[in-house]
Amino acid sequence: MSTAAHHTSTVRVASRRAQTRRLEHVFEATVARTPHATALECDGHTLTYADLEQRANQLAHYLIELRAGVGARVAILLERSPETYIALLAVLKAGAAFVPIDPASPADRIDYITTDADVDLVLTSTHFSPTLATLEVPWMEVDADAMLIAQQPTTRPGFTLFHRDPAAYIIYTSGSTGRPKGVEVAQSSICNFLDIVPTVYDVQPTDRVYQGMTISFDFSIEEIWPTWAVGATLVAGPTGAGRLGGDLADFLETRAITVLYCVPTLLATIPRDLPLLRNILVGGEACPRELVDRWGRPGRRILNTYGPTEATVTATWCELLPGRPVTIGVPLPTYSVVIIDEQRTPLADGEVGEICIGGPGVARGYVGRPDLTADRFFTVTFTGAPQRIYRTGDLGRITPDGEIEYLGRADSEVKIRGHRVDLGEIESVLLVDEDVASAVVSLVTVAGVEQLASWAVLMPGSTIGVDTLVARLHDEAHRRLPDYMVPTFFDIVPELPMMPSGKVDRPKLPAPTGRRLAITTGPVVAAGTDLEHALRELFSGLLGLPAAEVSVEADFFTDLGGHSLAAAQLVTRLRESGIAPGAGIRDVYASPTVRSLAARLGDVAAPTGPADPTGPTGPAPDLVPPIGNRSVRRAGLVQGIFILAVLLVVTAPVSIVYSNHHGQPSFEALVDLLVATVPTYLLVRWVLPVLAIRPLSAGIAPGRYRLWGATYLRLWMVEHLMMLAPMPVLSGSPLMARFLRALGADVGRDTHIGTSIVSFPALVRIGDGASIGNNTDIRSWRVVGREVVVAPVVVGARAFVAANCVLEPGTTIGDDAMLGDQSVLSEGASIPPGHRWTGSPPVRVDALAPRVEAMAAAGPSAGWTPKLLALNAFGIVTLEALAIATIVPSLVLVWAVLLEYGMIASLLATLASGFVYVVSVCFVVAVGKKLILPALPEGTFDEASALGVRKWATDKLFEMSLLYTNTLYATLYTAPWLRLLGAKVGSGAEVSTVSHIDPDLLTINDESFVADMASLGGSSFCNGRMSFARTEIGARAFIGNAAVLPSGMSTGEGSLVGVLTVPPATGVPADSSWLGNPAIFLPVRQDSGDFDENLTFSPDQAVLAHRWWIEFFRIVLPPTAIGVSLYFYLLGLSQIARTTSLAWTIVTAPLLALVTAIGVVLFAAAVKRNLVGRYRPRVEPLWAKFVRRSEFATGMYESAAVPVLLNQLTGTPYLPMMLRWFGAEMGSRVWIGTTYLTEFDLVRIGDDAVVGPGVSLQTHLFEDRVMKMSTVTVEAGATVGTRAVVLYDAVVSEHAELEALSLLMKGEQLPARTRWQGIPAQAVRS
Repeated sequence: MSTAAHHTSTVRVASRRAQTRRLEHVFEATVARTPHATALECDGHTLTYADLEQRANQLAHYLIELRAGVGARVAILLERSPETYIALLAVLKAGAAFVPIDPASPADRIDYITTDADVDLVLTSTHFSPTLATLEVPWMEVDADAMLIAQQPTTRPGFTLFHRDPAAYIIYTSGSTGRPKGVEVAQSSICNFLDIVPTVYDVQPTDRVYQGMTISFDFSIEEIWPTWAVGATLVAGPTGAGRLGGDLADFLETRAITVLYCVPTLLATIPRDLPLLRNILVGGEACPRELVDRWGRPGRRILNTYGPTEATVTATWCELLPGRPVTIGVPLPTYSVVIIDEQRTPLADGEVGEICIGGPGVARGYVGRPDLTADRFFTVTFTGAPQRIYRTGDLGRITPDGEIEYLGRADSEVKIRGHRVDLGEIESVLLVDEDVASAVVSLVTVAGVEQLASWAVLMPGSTIGVDTLVARLHDEAHRRLPDYMVPTFFDIVPELPMMPSGKVDRPKLPAPTGRRLAITTGPVVAAGTDLEHALRELFSGLLGLPAAEVSVEADFFTDLGGHSLAAAQLVTRLRESGIAPGAGIRDVYASPTVRSLAARLGDVAAPTGPADPTGPTGPAPDLVPPIGNRSVRRAGLVQGIFILAVLLVVTAPVSIVYSNHHGQPSFEALVDLLVATVPTYLLVRWVLPVLAIRPLSAGIAPGRYRLWGATYLRLWMVEHLMMLAPMPVLSGSPLMARFLRALGADVGRDTHIGTSIVSFPALVRIGDGASIGNNTDIRSWRVVGREVVVAPVVVGARAFVAANCVLEPGTTIGDDAMLGDQSVLSEGASIPPGHRWTGSPPVRVDALAPRVEAMAAAGPSAGWTPKLLALNAFGIVTLEALAIATIVPSLVLVWAVLLEYGMIASLLATLASGFVYVVSVCFVVAVGKKLILPALPEGTFDEASALGVRKWATDKLFEMSLLYTNTLYATLYTAPWLRLLGAKVGSGAEVSTVSHIDPDLLTINDESFVADMASLGGSSFCNGRMSFARTEIGARAFIGNAAVLPSGMSTGEGSLVGVLTVPPATGVPADSSWLGNPAIFLPVRQDSGDFDENLTFSPDQAVLAHRWWIEFFRIVLPPTAIGVSLYFYLLGLSQIARTTSLAWTIVTAPLLALVTAIGVVLFAAAVKRNLVGRYRPRVEPLWAKFVRRSEFATGMYESAAVPVLLNQLTGTPYLPMMLRWFGAEMGSRVWIGTTYLTEFDLVRIGDDAVVGPGVSLQTHLFEDRVMKMSTVTVEAGATVGTRAVVLYDAVVSEHAELEALSLLMKGEQLPARTRWQGIPAQAVRS
């Protein structure tokens, strides 16, 4: 056992439980998706993601045994090897933060870092034991303890964190005090970075990414973690001579590297083009335009990245193109940049100032340096909301193109060979010498190479010899500094040039004389051969030395001050000059003197290139022929005619009334109009579907059909007639089965069908006693790629399907089988009789929720008596009448004003119609609920009962509210509305469009957040019984979009239930986070930034009043817009009826209705353009004014444009066209079955893509009450299945398929031609 066995480590515990995602979760998510993909190739070893996961888990368990776990700081001091990467993961998995140390660091620097960071343990190897033995720090040797580590479990260690956002790592950078400073980066910062950059950098799972930087340099994070985030292969580079020049080119070529991160200087050493490189990312120093011109080529992206360690790796980026100016681009999504002057005041575009960076990537600060932290990190308000920013010390300006131009350092920091160096630190080392009075270090360019030069003024009276001083300073510099920080040149000057401010005037420093800060011993040995002469000229020219002073026996590195980049440049010149076309870096390291190199080069042969790399062949060509635009247009024409035909049926009675009254408004005309509305409503809702659906369904057999063909059109017509049918009011009632049978479905006796989503009844078979929950999608056909798949859906006798499920074509649920909440059965899947399955993808379980199992196990329930059926029928009639009645007050108001005051006054009255309509609906729902079922009891009851009918009726009333007054939700008015219905809603709670709730049994505590379409504690129905239980949402808890909380569930304070998640049956403890179905525990979650609470939880009164006012209009404007469109429709119809015949009035009425509906869509698009403009990726706190504007525009779209027209256009070529009006980017021949888009400009859908019914392209999320938005991309030919959710920054690549009820997480990218399913998505393997 190593020294660590005899030491203990102090575990730091902070005040709050973890609520942030952790860096290791990025890797673990990839392990879950692609465990057998290659994660690492290093030193002849190949490790899959599963291999690396298991070995890291073992080491993590061992670290925890050594008390280097939660809250600890663990230094990593290892040469590059597989153990280096295992160590990185293991430290994180143990709950600690890693502190990487360059293995080339001198003992003094290692001692300082381990002491300053207060590390609990150094993770190292026996190679470094002699160095560590002189230091007072515990360490553990991975090689010596290998057997003990191998005995540890391979499972992930479990631990509890108590800090909301712990540190992920501490990286040391150069410091002006003579010592490096440790930058502490939080887990939320690095996770935010990894949510962004894989997409920006376009790292693909098929990539092979070169890793060449030491892990002590944060450039390595950019190499390692985006690679692992997408499941690509990380290829560790050589640690010796092959890191540069031709040898590096050979390595990159033989290893088939496709993505290269490097500093520009290193890129310049590579002597030839590498065709396999598709992405080159340069950073760390300014990039010359000539380098861009040299490496730019079609099919290759060159990205320039910029960012200090204090901003988490990278803050800005741009694509570099030949012939264009080189800038550092624009901020990454979630980052911000501002240019300030010396008074910290923002400057106008074009003015030069200091570059400052804001956003979630800003680091915590410097370890143990509150003074320096306060100077560099501070909060500003001129960006709008208070924001913490970091002063980079770099000068820059904003160009007219909106990009940032880098103009050098504003202080003493420079970048040398990609490393950021504080010149003051080097100067302080020189000043340690007793003979040095003052010293200055600067970056100079000698022979085209940037190098560090130093100047010193001697103490008065000093008589020390120059050689002696040089030797002494050399020793001290190499003891205290890394090699790249040791100055190349050293000169003694009588005085340093000074500015009036007292600072050194660096531009006036004399040119270096060529004296090296190195030990040069012995005489200068002259060249003896022509080759030695030629090599000496190259040595001297490259290093800026007089040739006569270069001894052929002087070491290129130790005597002449050469370095690795200089060696690479030397090799390049050797090849270009023809002196040694086959030279390599290894030659220079093996023979570092002119003489030894000359002798060696005589034996070097020209290199032979590697064989052409071969890879896997591409996928077979698509078997389904492509679809032409003509087929789509022909289908669209048929669909348009069908829509007009339905409109003809709807409008004909109104046309007749107007013709009979010759287009003149009157009281009699109003009475006739109201009378005509009832039969029209009943005809369209109840009669038309029954008459039309069976003939349209006849002859459609299971199979695969061509999209946009005749069979597809019949399926589409059936589905749209089902949208008109009274399914929402019938669902959950005993009469639902009878109506489905009338439409062609095979439905048994005593069934409970709580869903209204049945796409094609003719292929639905539901057995006796089956129970199907609310909002379950019974889908007998679906679109995938260029085909329509049709197959029956079978639910066996006494089977149970819970709420919010998806049953795809060809699925079968056996007799007595059960499927849990929010579960999916994919095409062709089946559940054997008696089995229990749940989840997406579904997994077998022993039992579902105890309440459901108890109902299933109970004996026969009471049946529906004629009296109860009559009561239910009466309820249906009443609900249908109430739906019409809610329109009457608005209609009477406008008509009365028209008759009394004329047309202009009636138009003004129409502006009040929206408010009157909302009040009417709310009155009907609230009063109806109080009269029918004032309080819902807890427990289990027979469904066939008076209570069952009353419960069904109140459910329908609440659904009426969601349907007709949708904009009431996700506003400040939601909480009082839910309280009126019986729910307990705490202060400051934000509640959106909740569905499937029992208000009397629901408690939503203070400052919680419930996102769109979350299902909170809805009742369960099984085996003729129904169960109700109390559900409680804890204070400051978060319930994600479309999450499902079964009845009886409680979530603790500060907890999180993610998108589409069903939490575990045991409940959700306080401060815990859960994602998926089945749910997985997330030890931490992503922090959303340091927004002040008055922007997230506690706004001031003025902001609160502003939101109440704005949201009032958000609620009433959509129905008002619909009312105005109806007004102009009736006005136009009146004009036509006055001047034309009855037949012409009837024929033109559908066209007039369509035109006015299009007017509503155009108005909604105009509201969006004028309030929001063009959506761009951004982060805004909940109470920001932008959020109000965005939600207002969304409300107009969802509650006006969608119900009036867009919902009827799903599955047609017209919907993509109209979504383009809102800003969405739509390709050709796109099939869209959903209208769930919000930030339209951030949606990109490629040619021939399929976006299925109920899909949510979630371009924004409210995380910790912070609105984050970015792009969602569905590429050409891709398919997104029914009710899948694609989060922002995600990409569904060409011809990939995301199956039904799946969740694609932020920043994920599905590789081309792959299939994925699940919450969250995972690969579907054949």
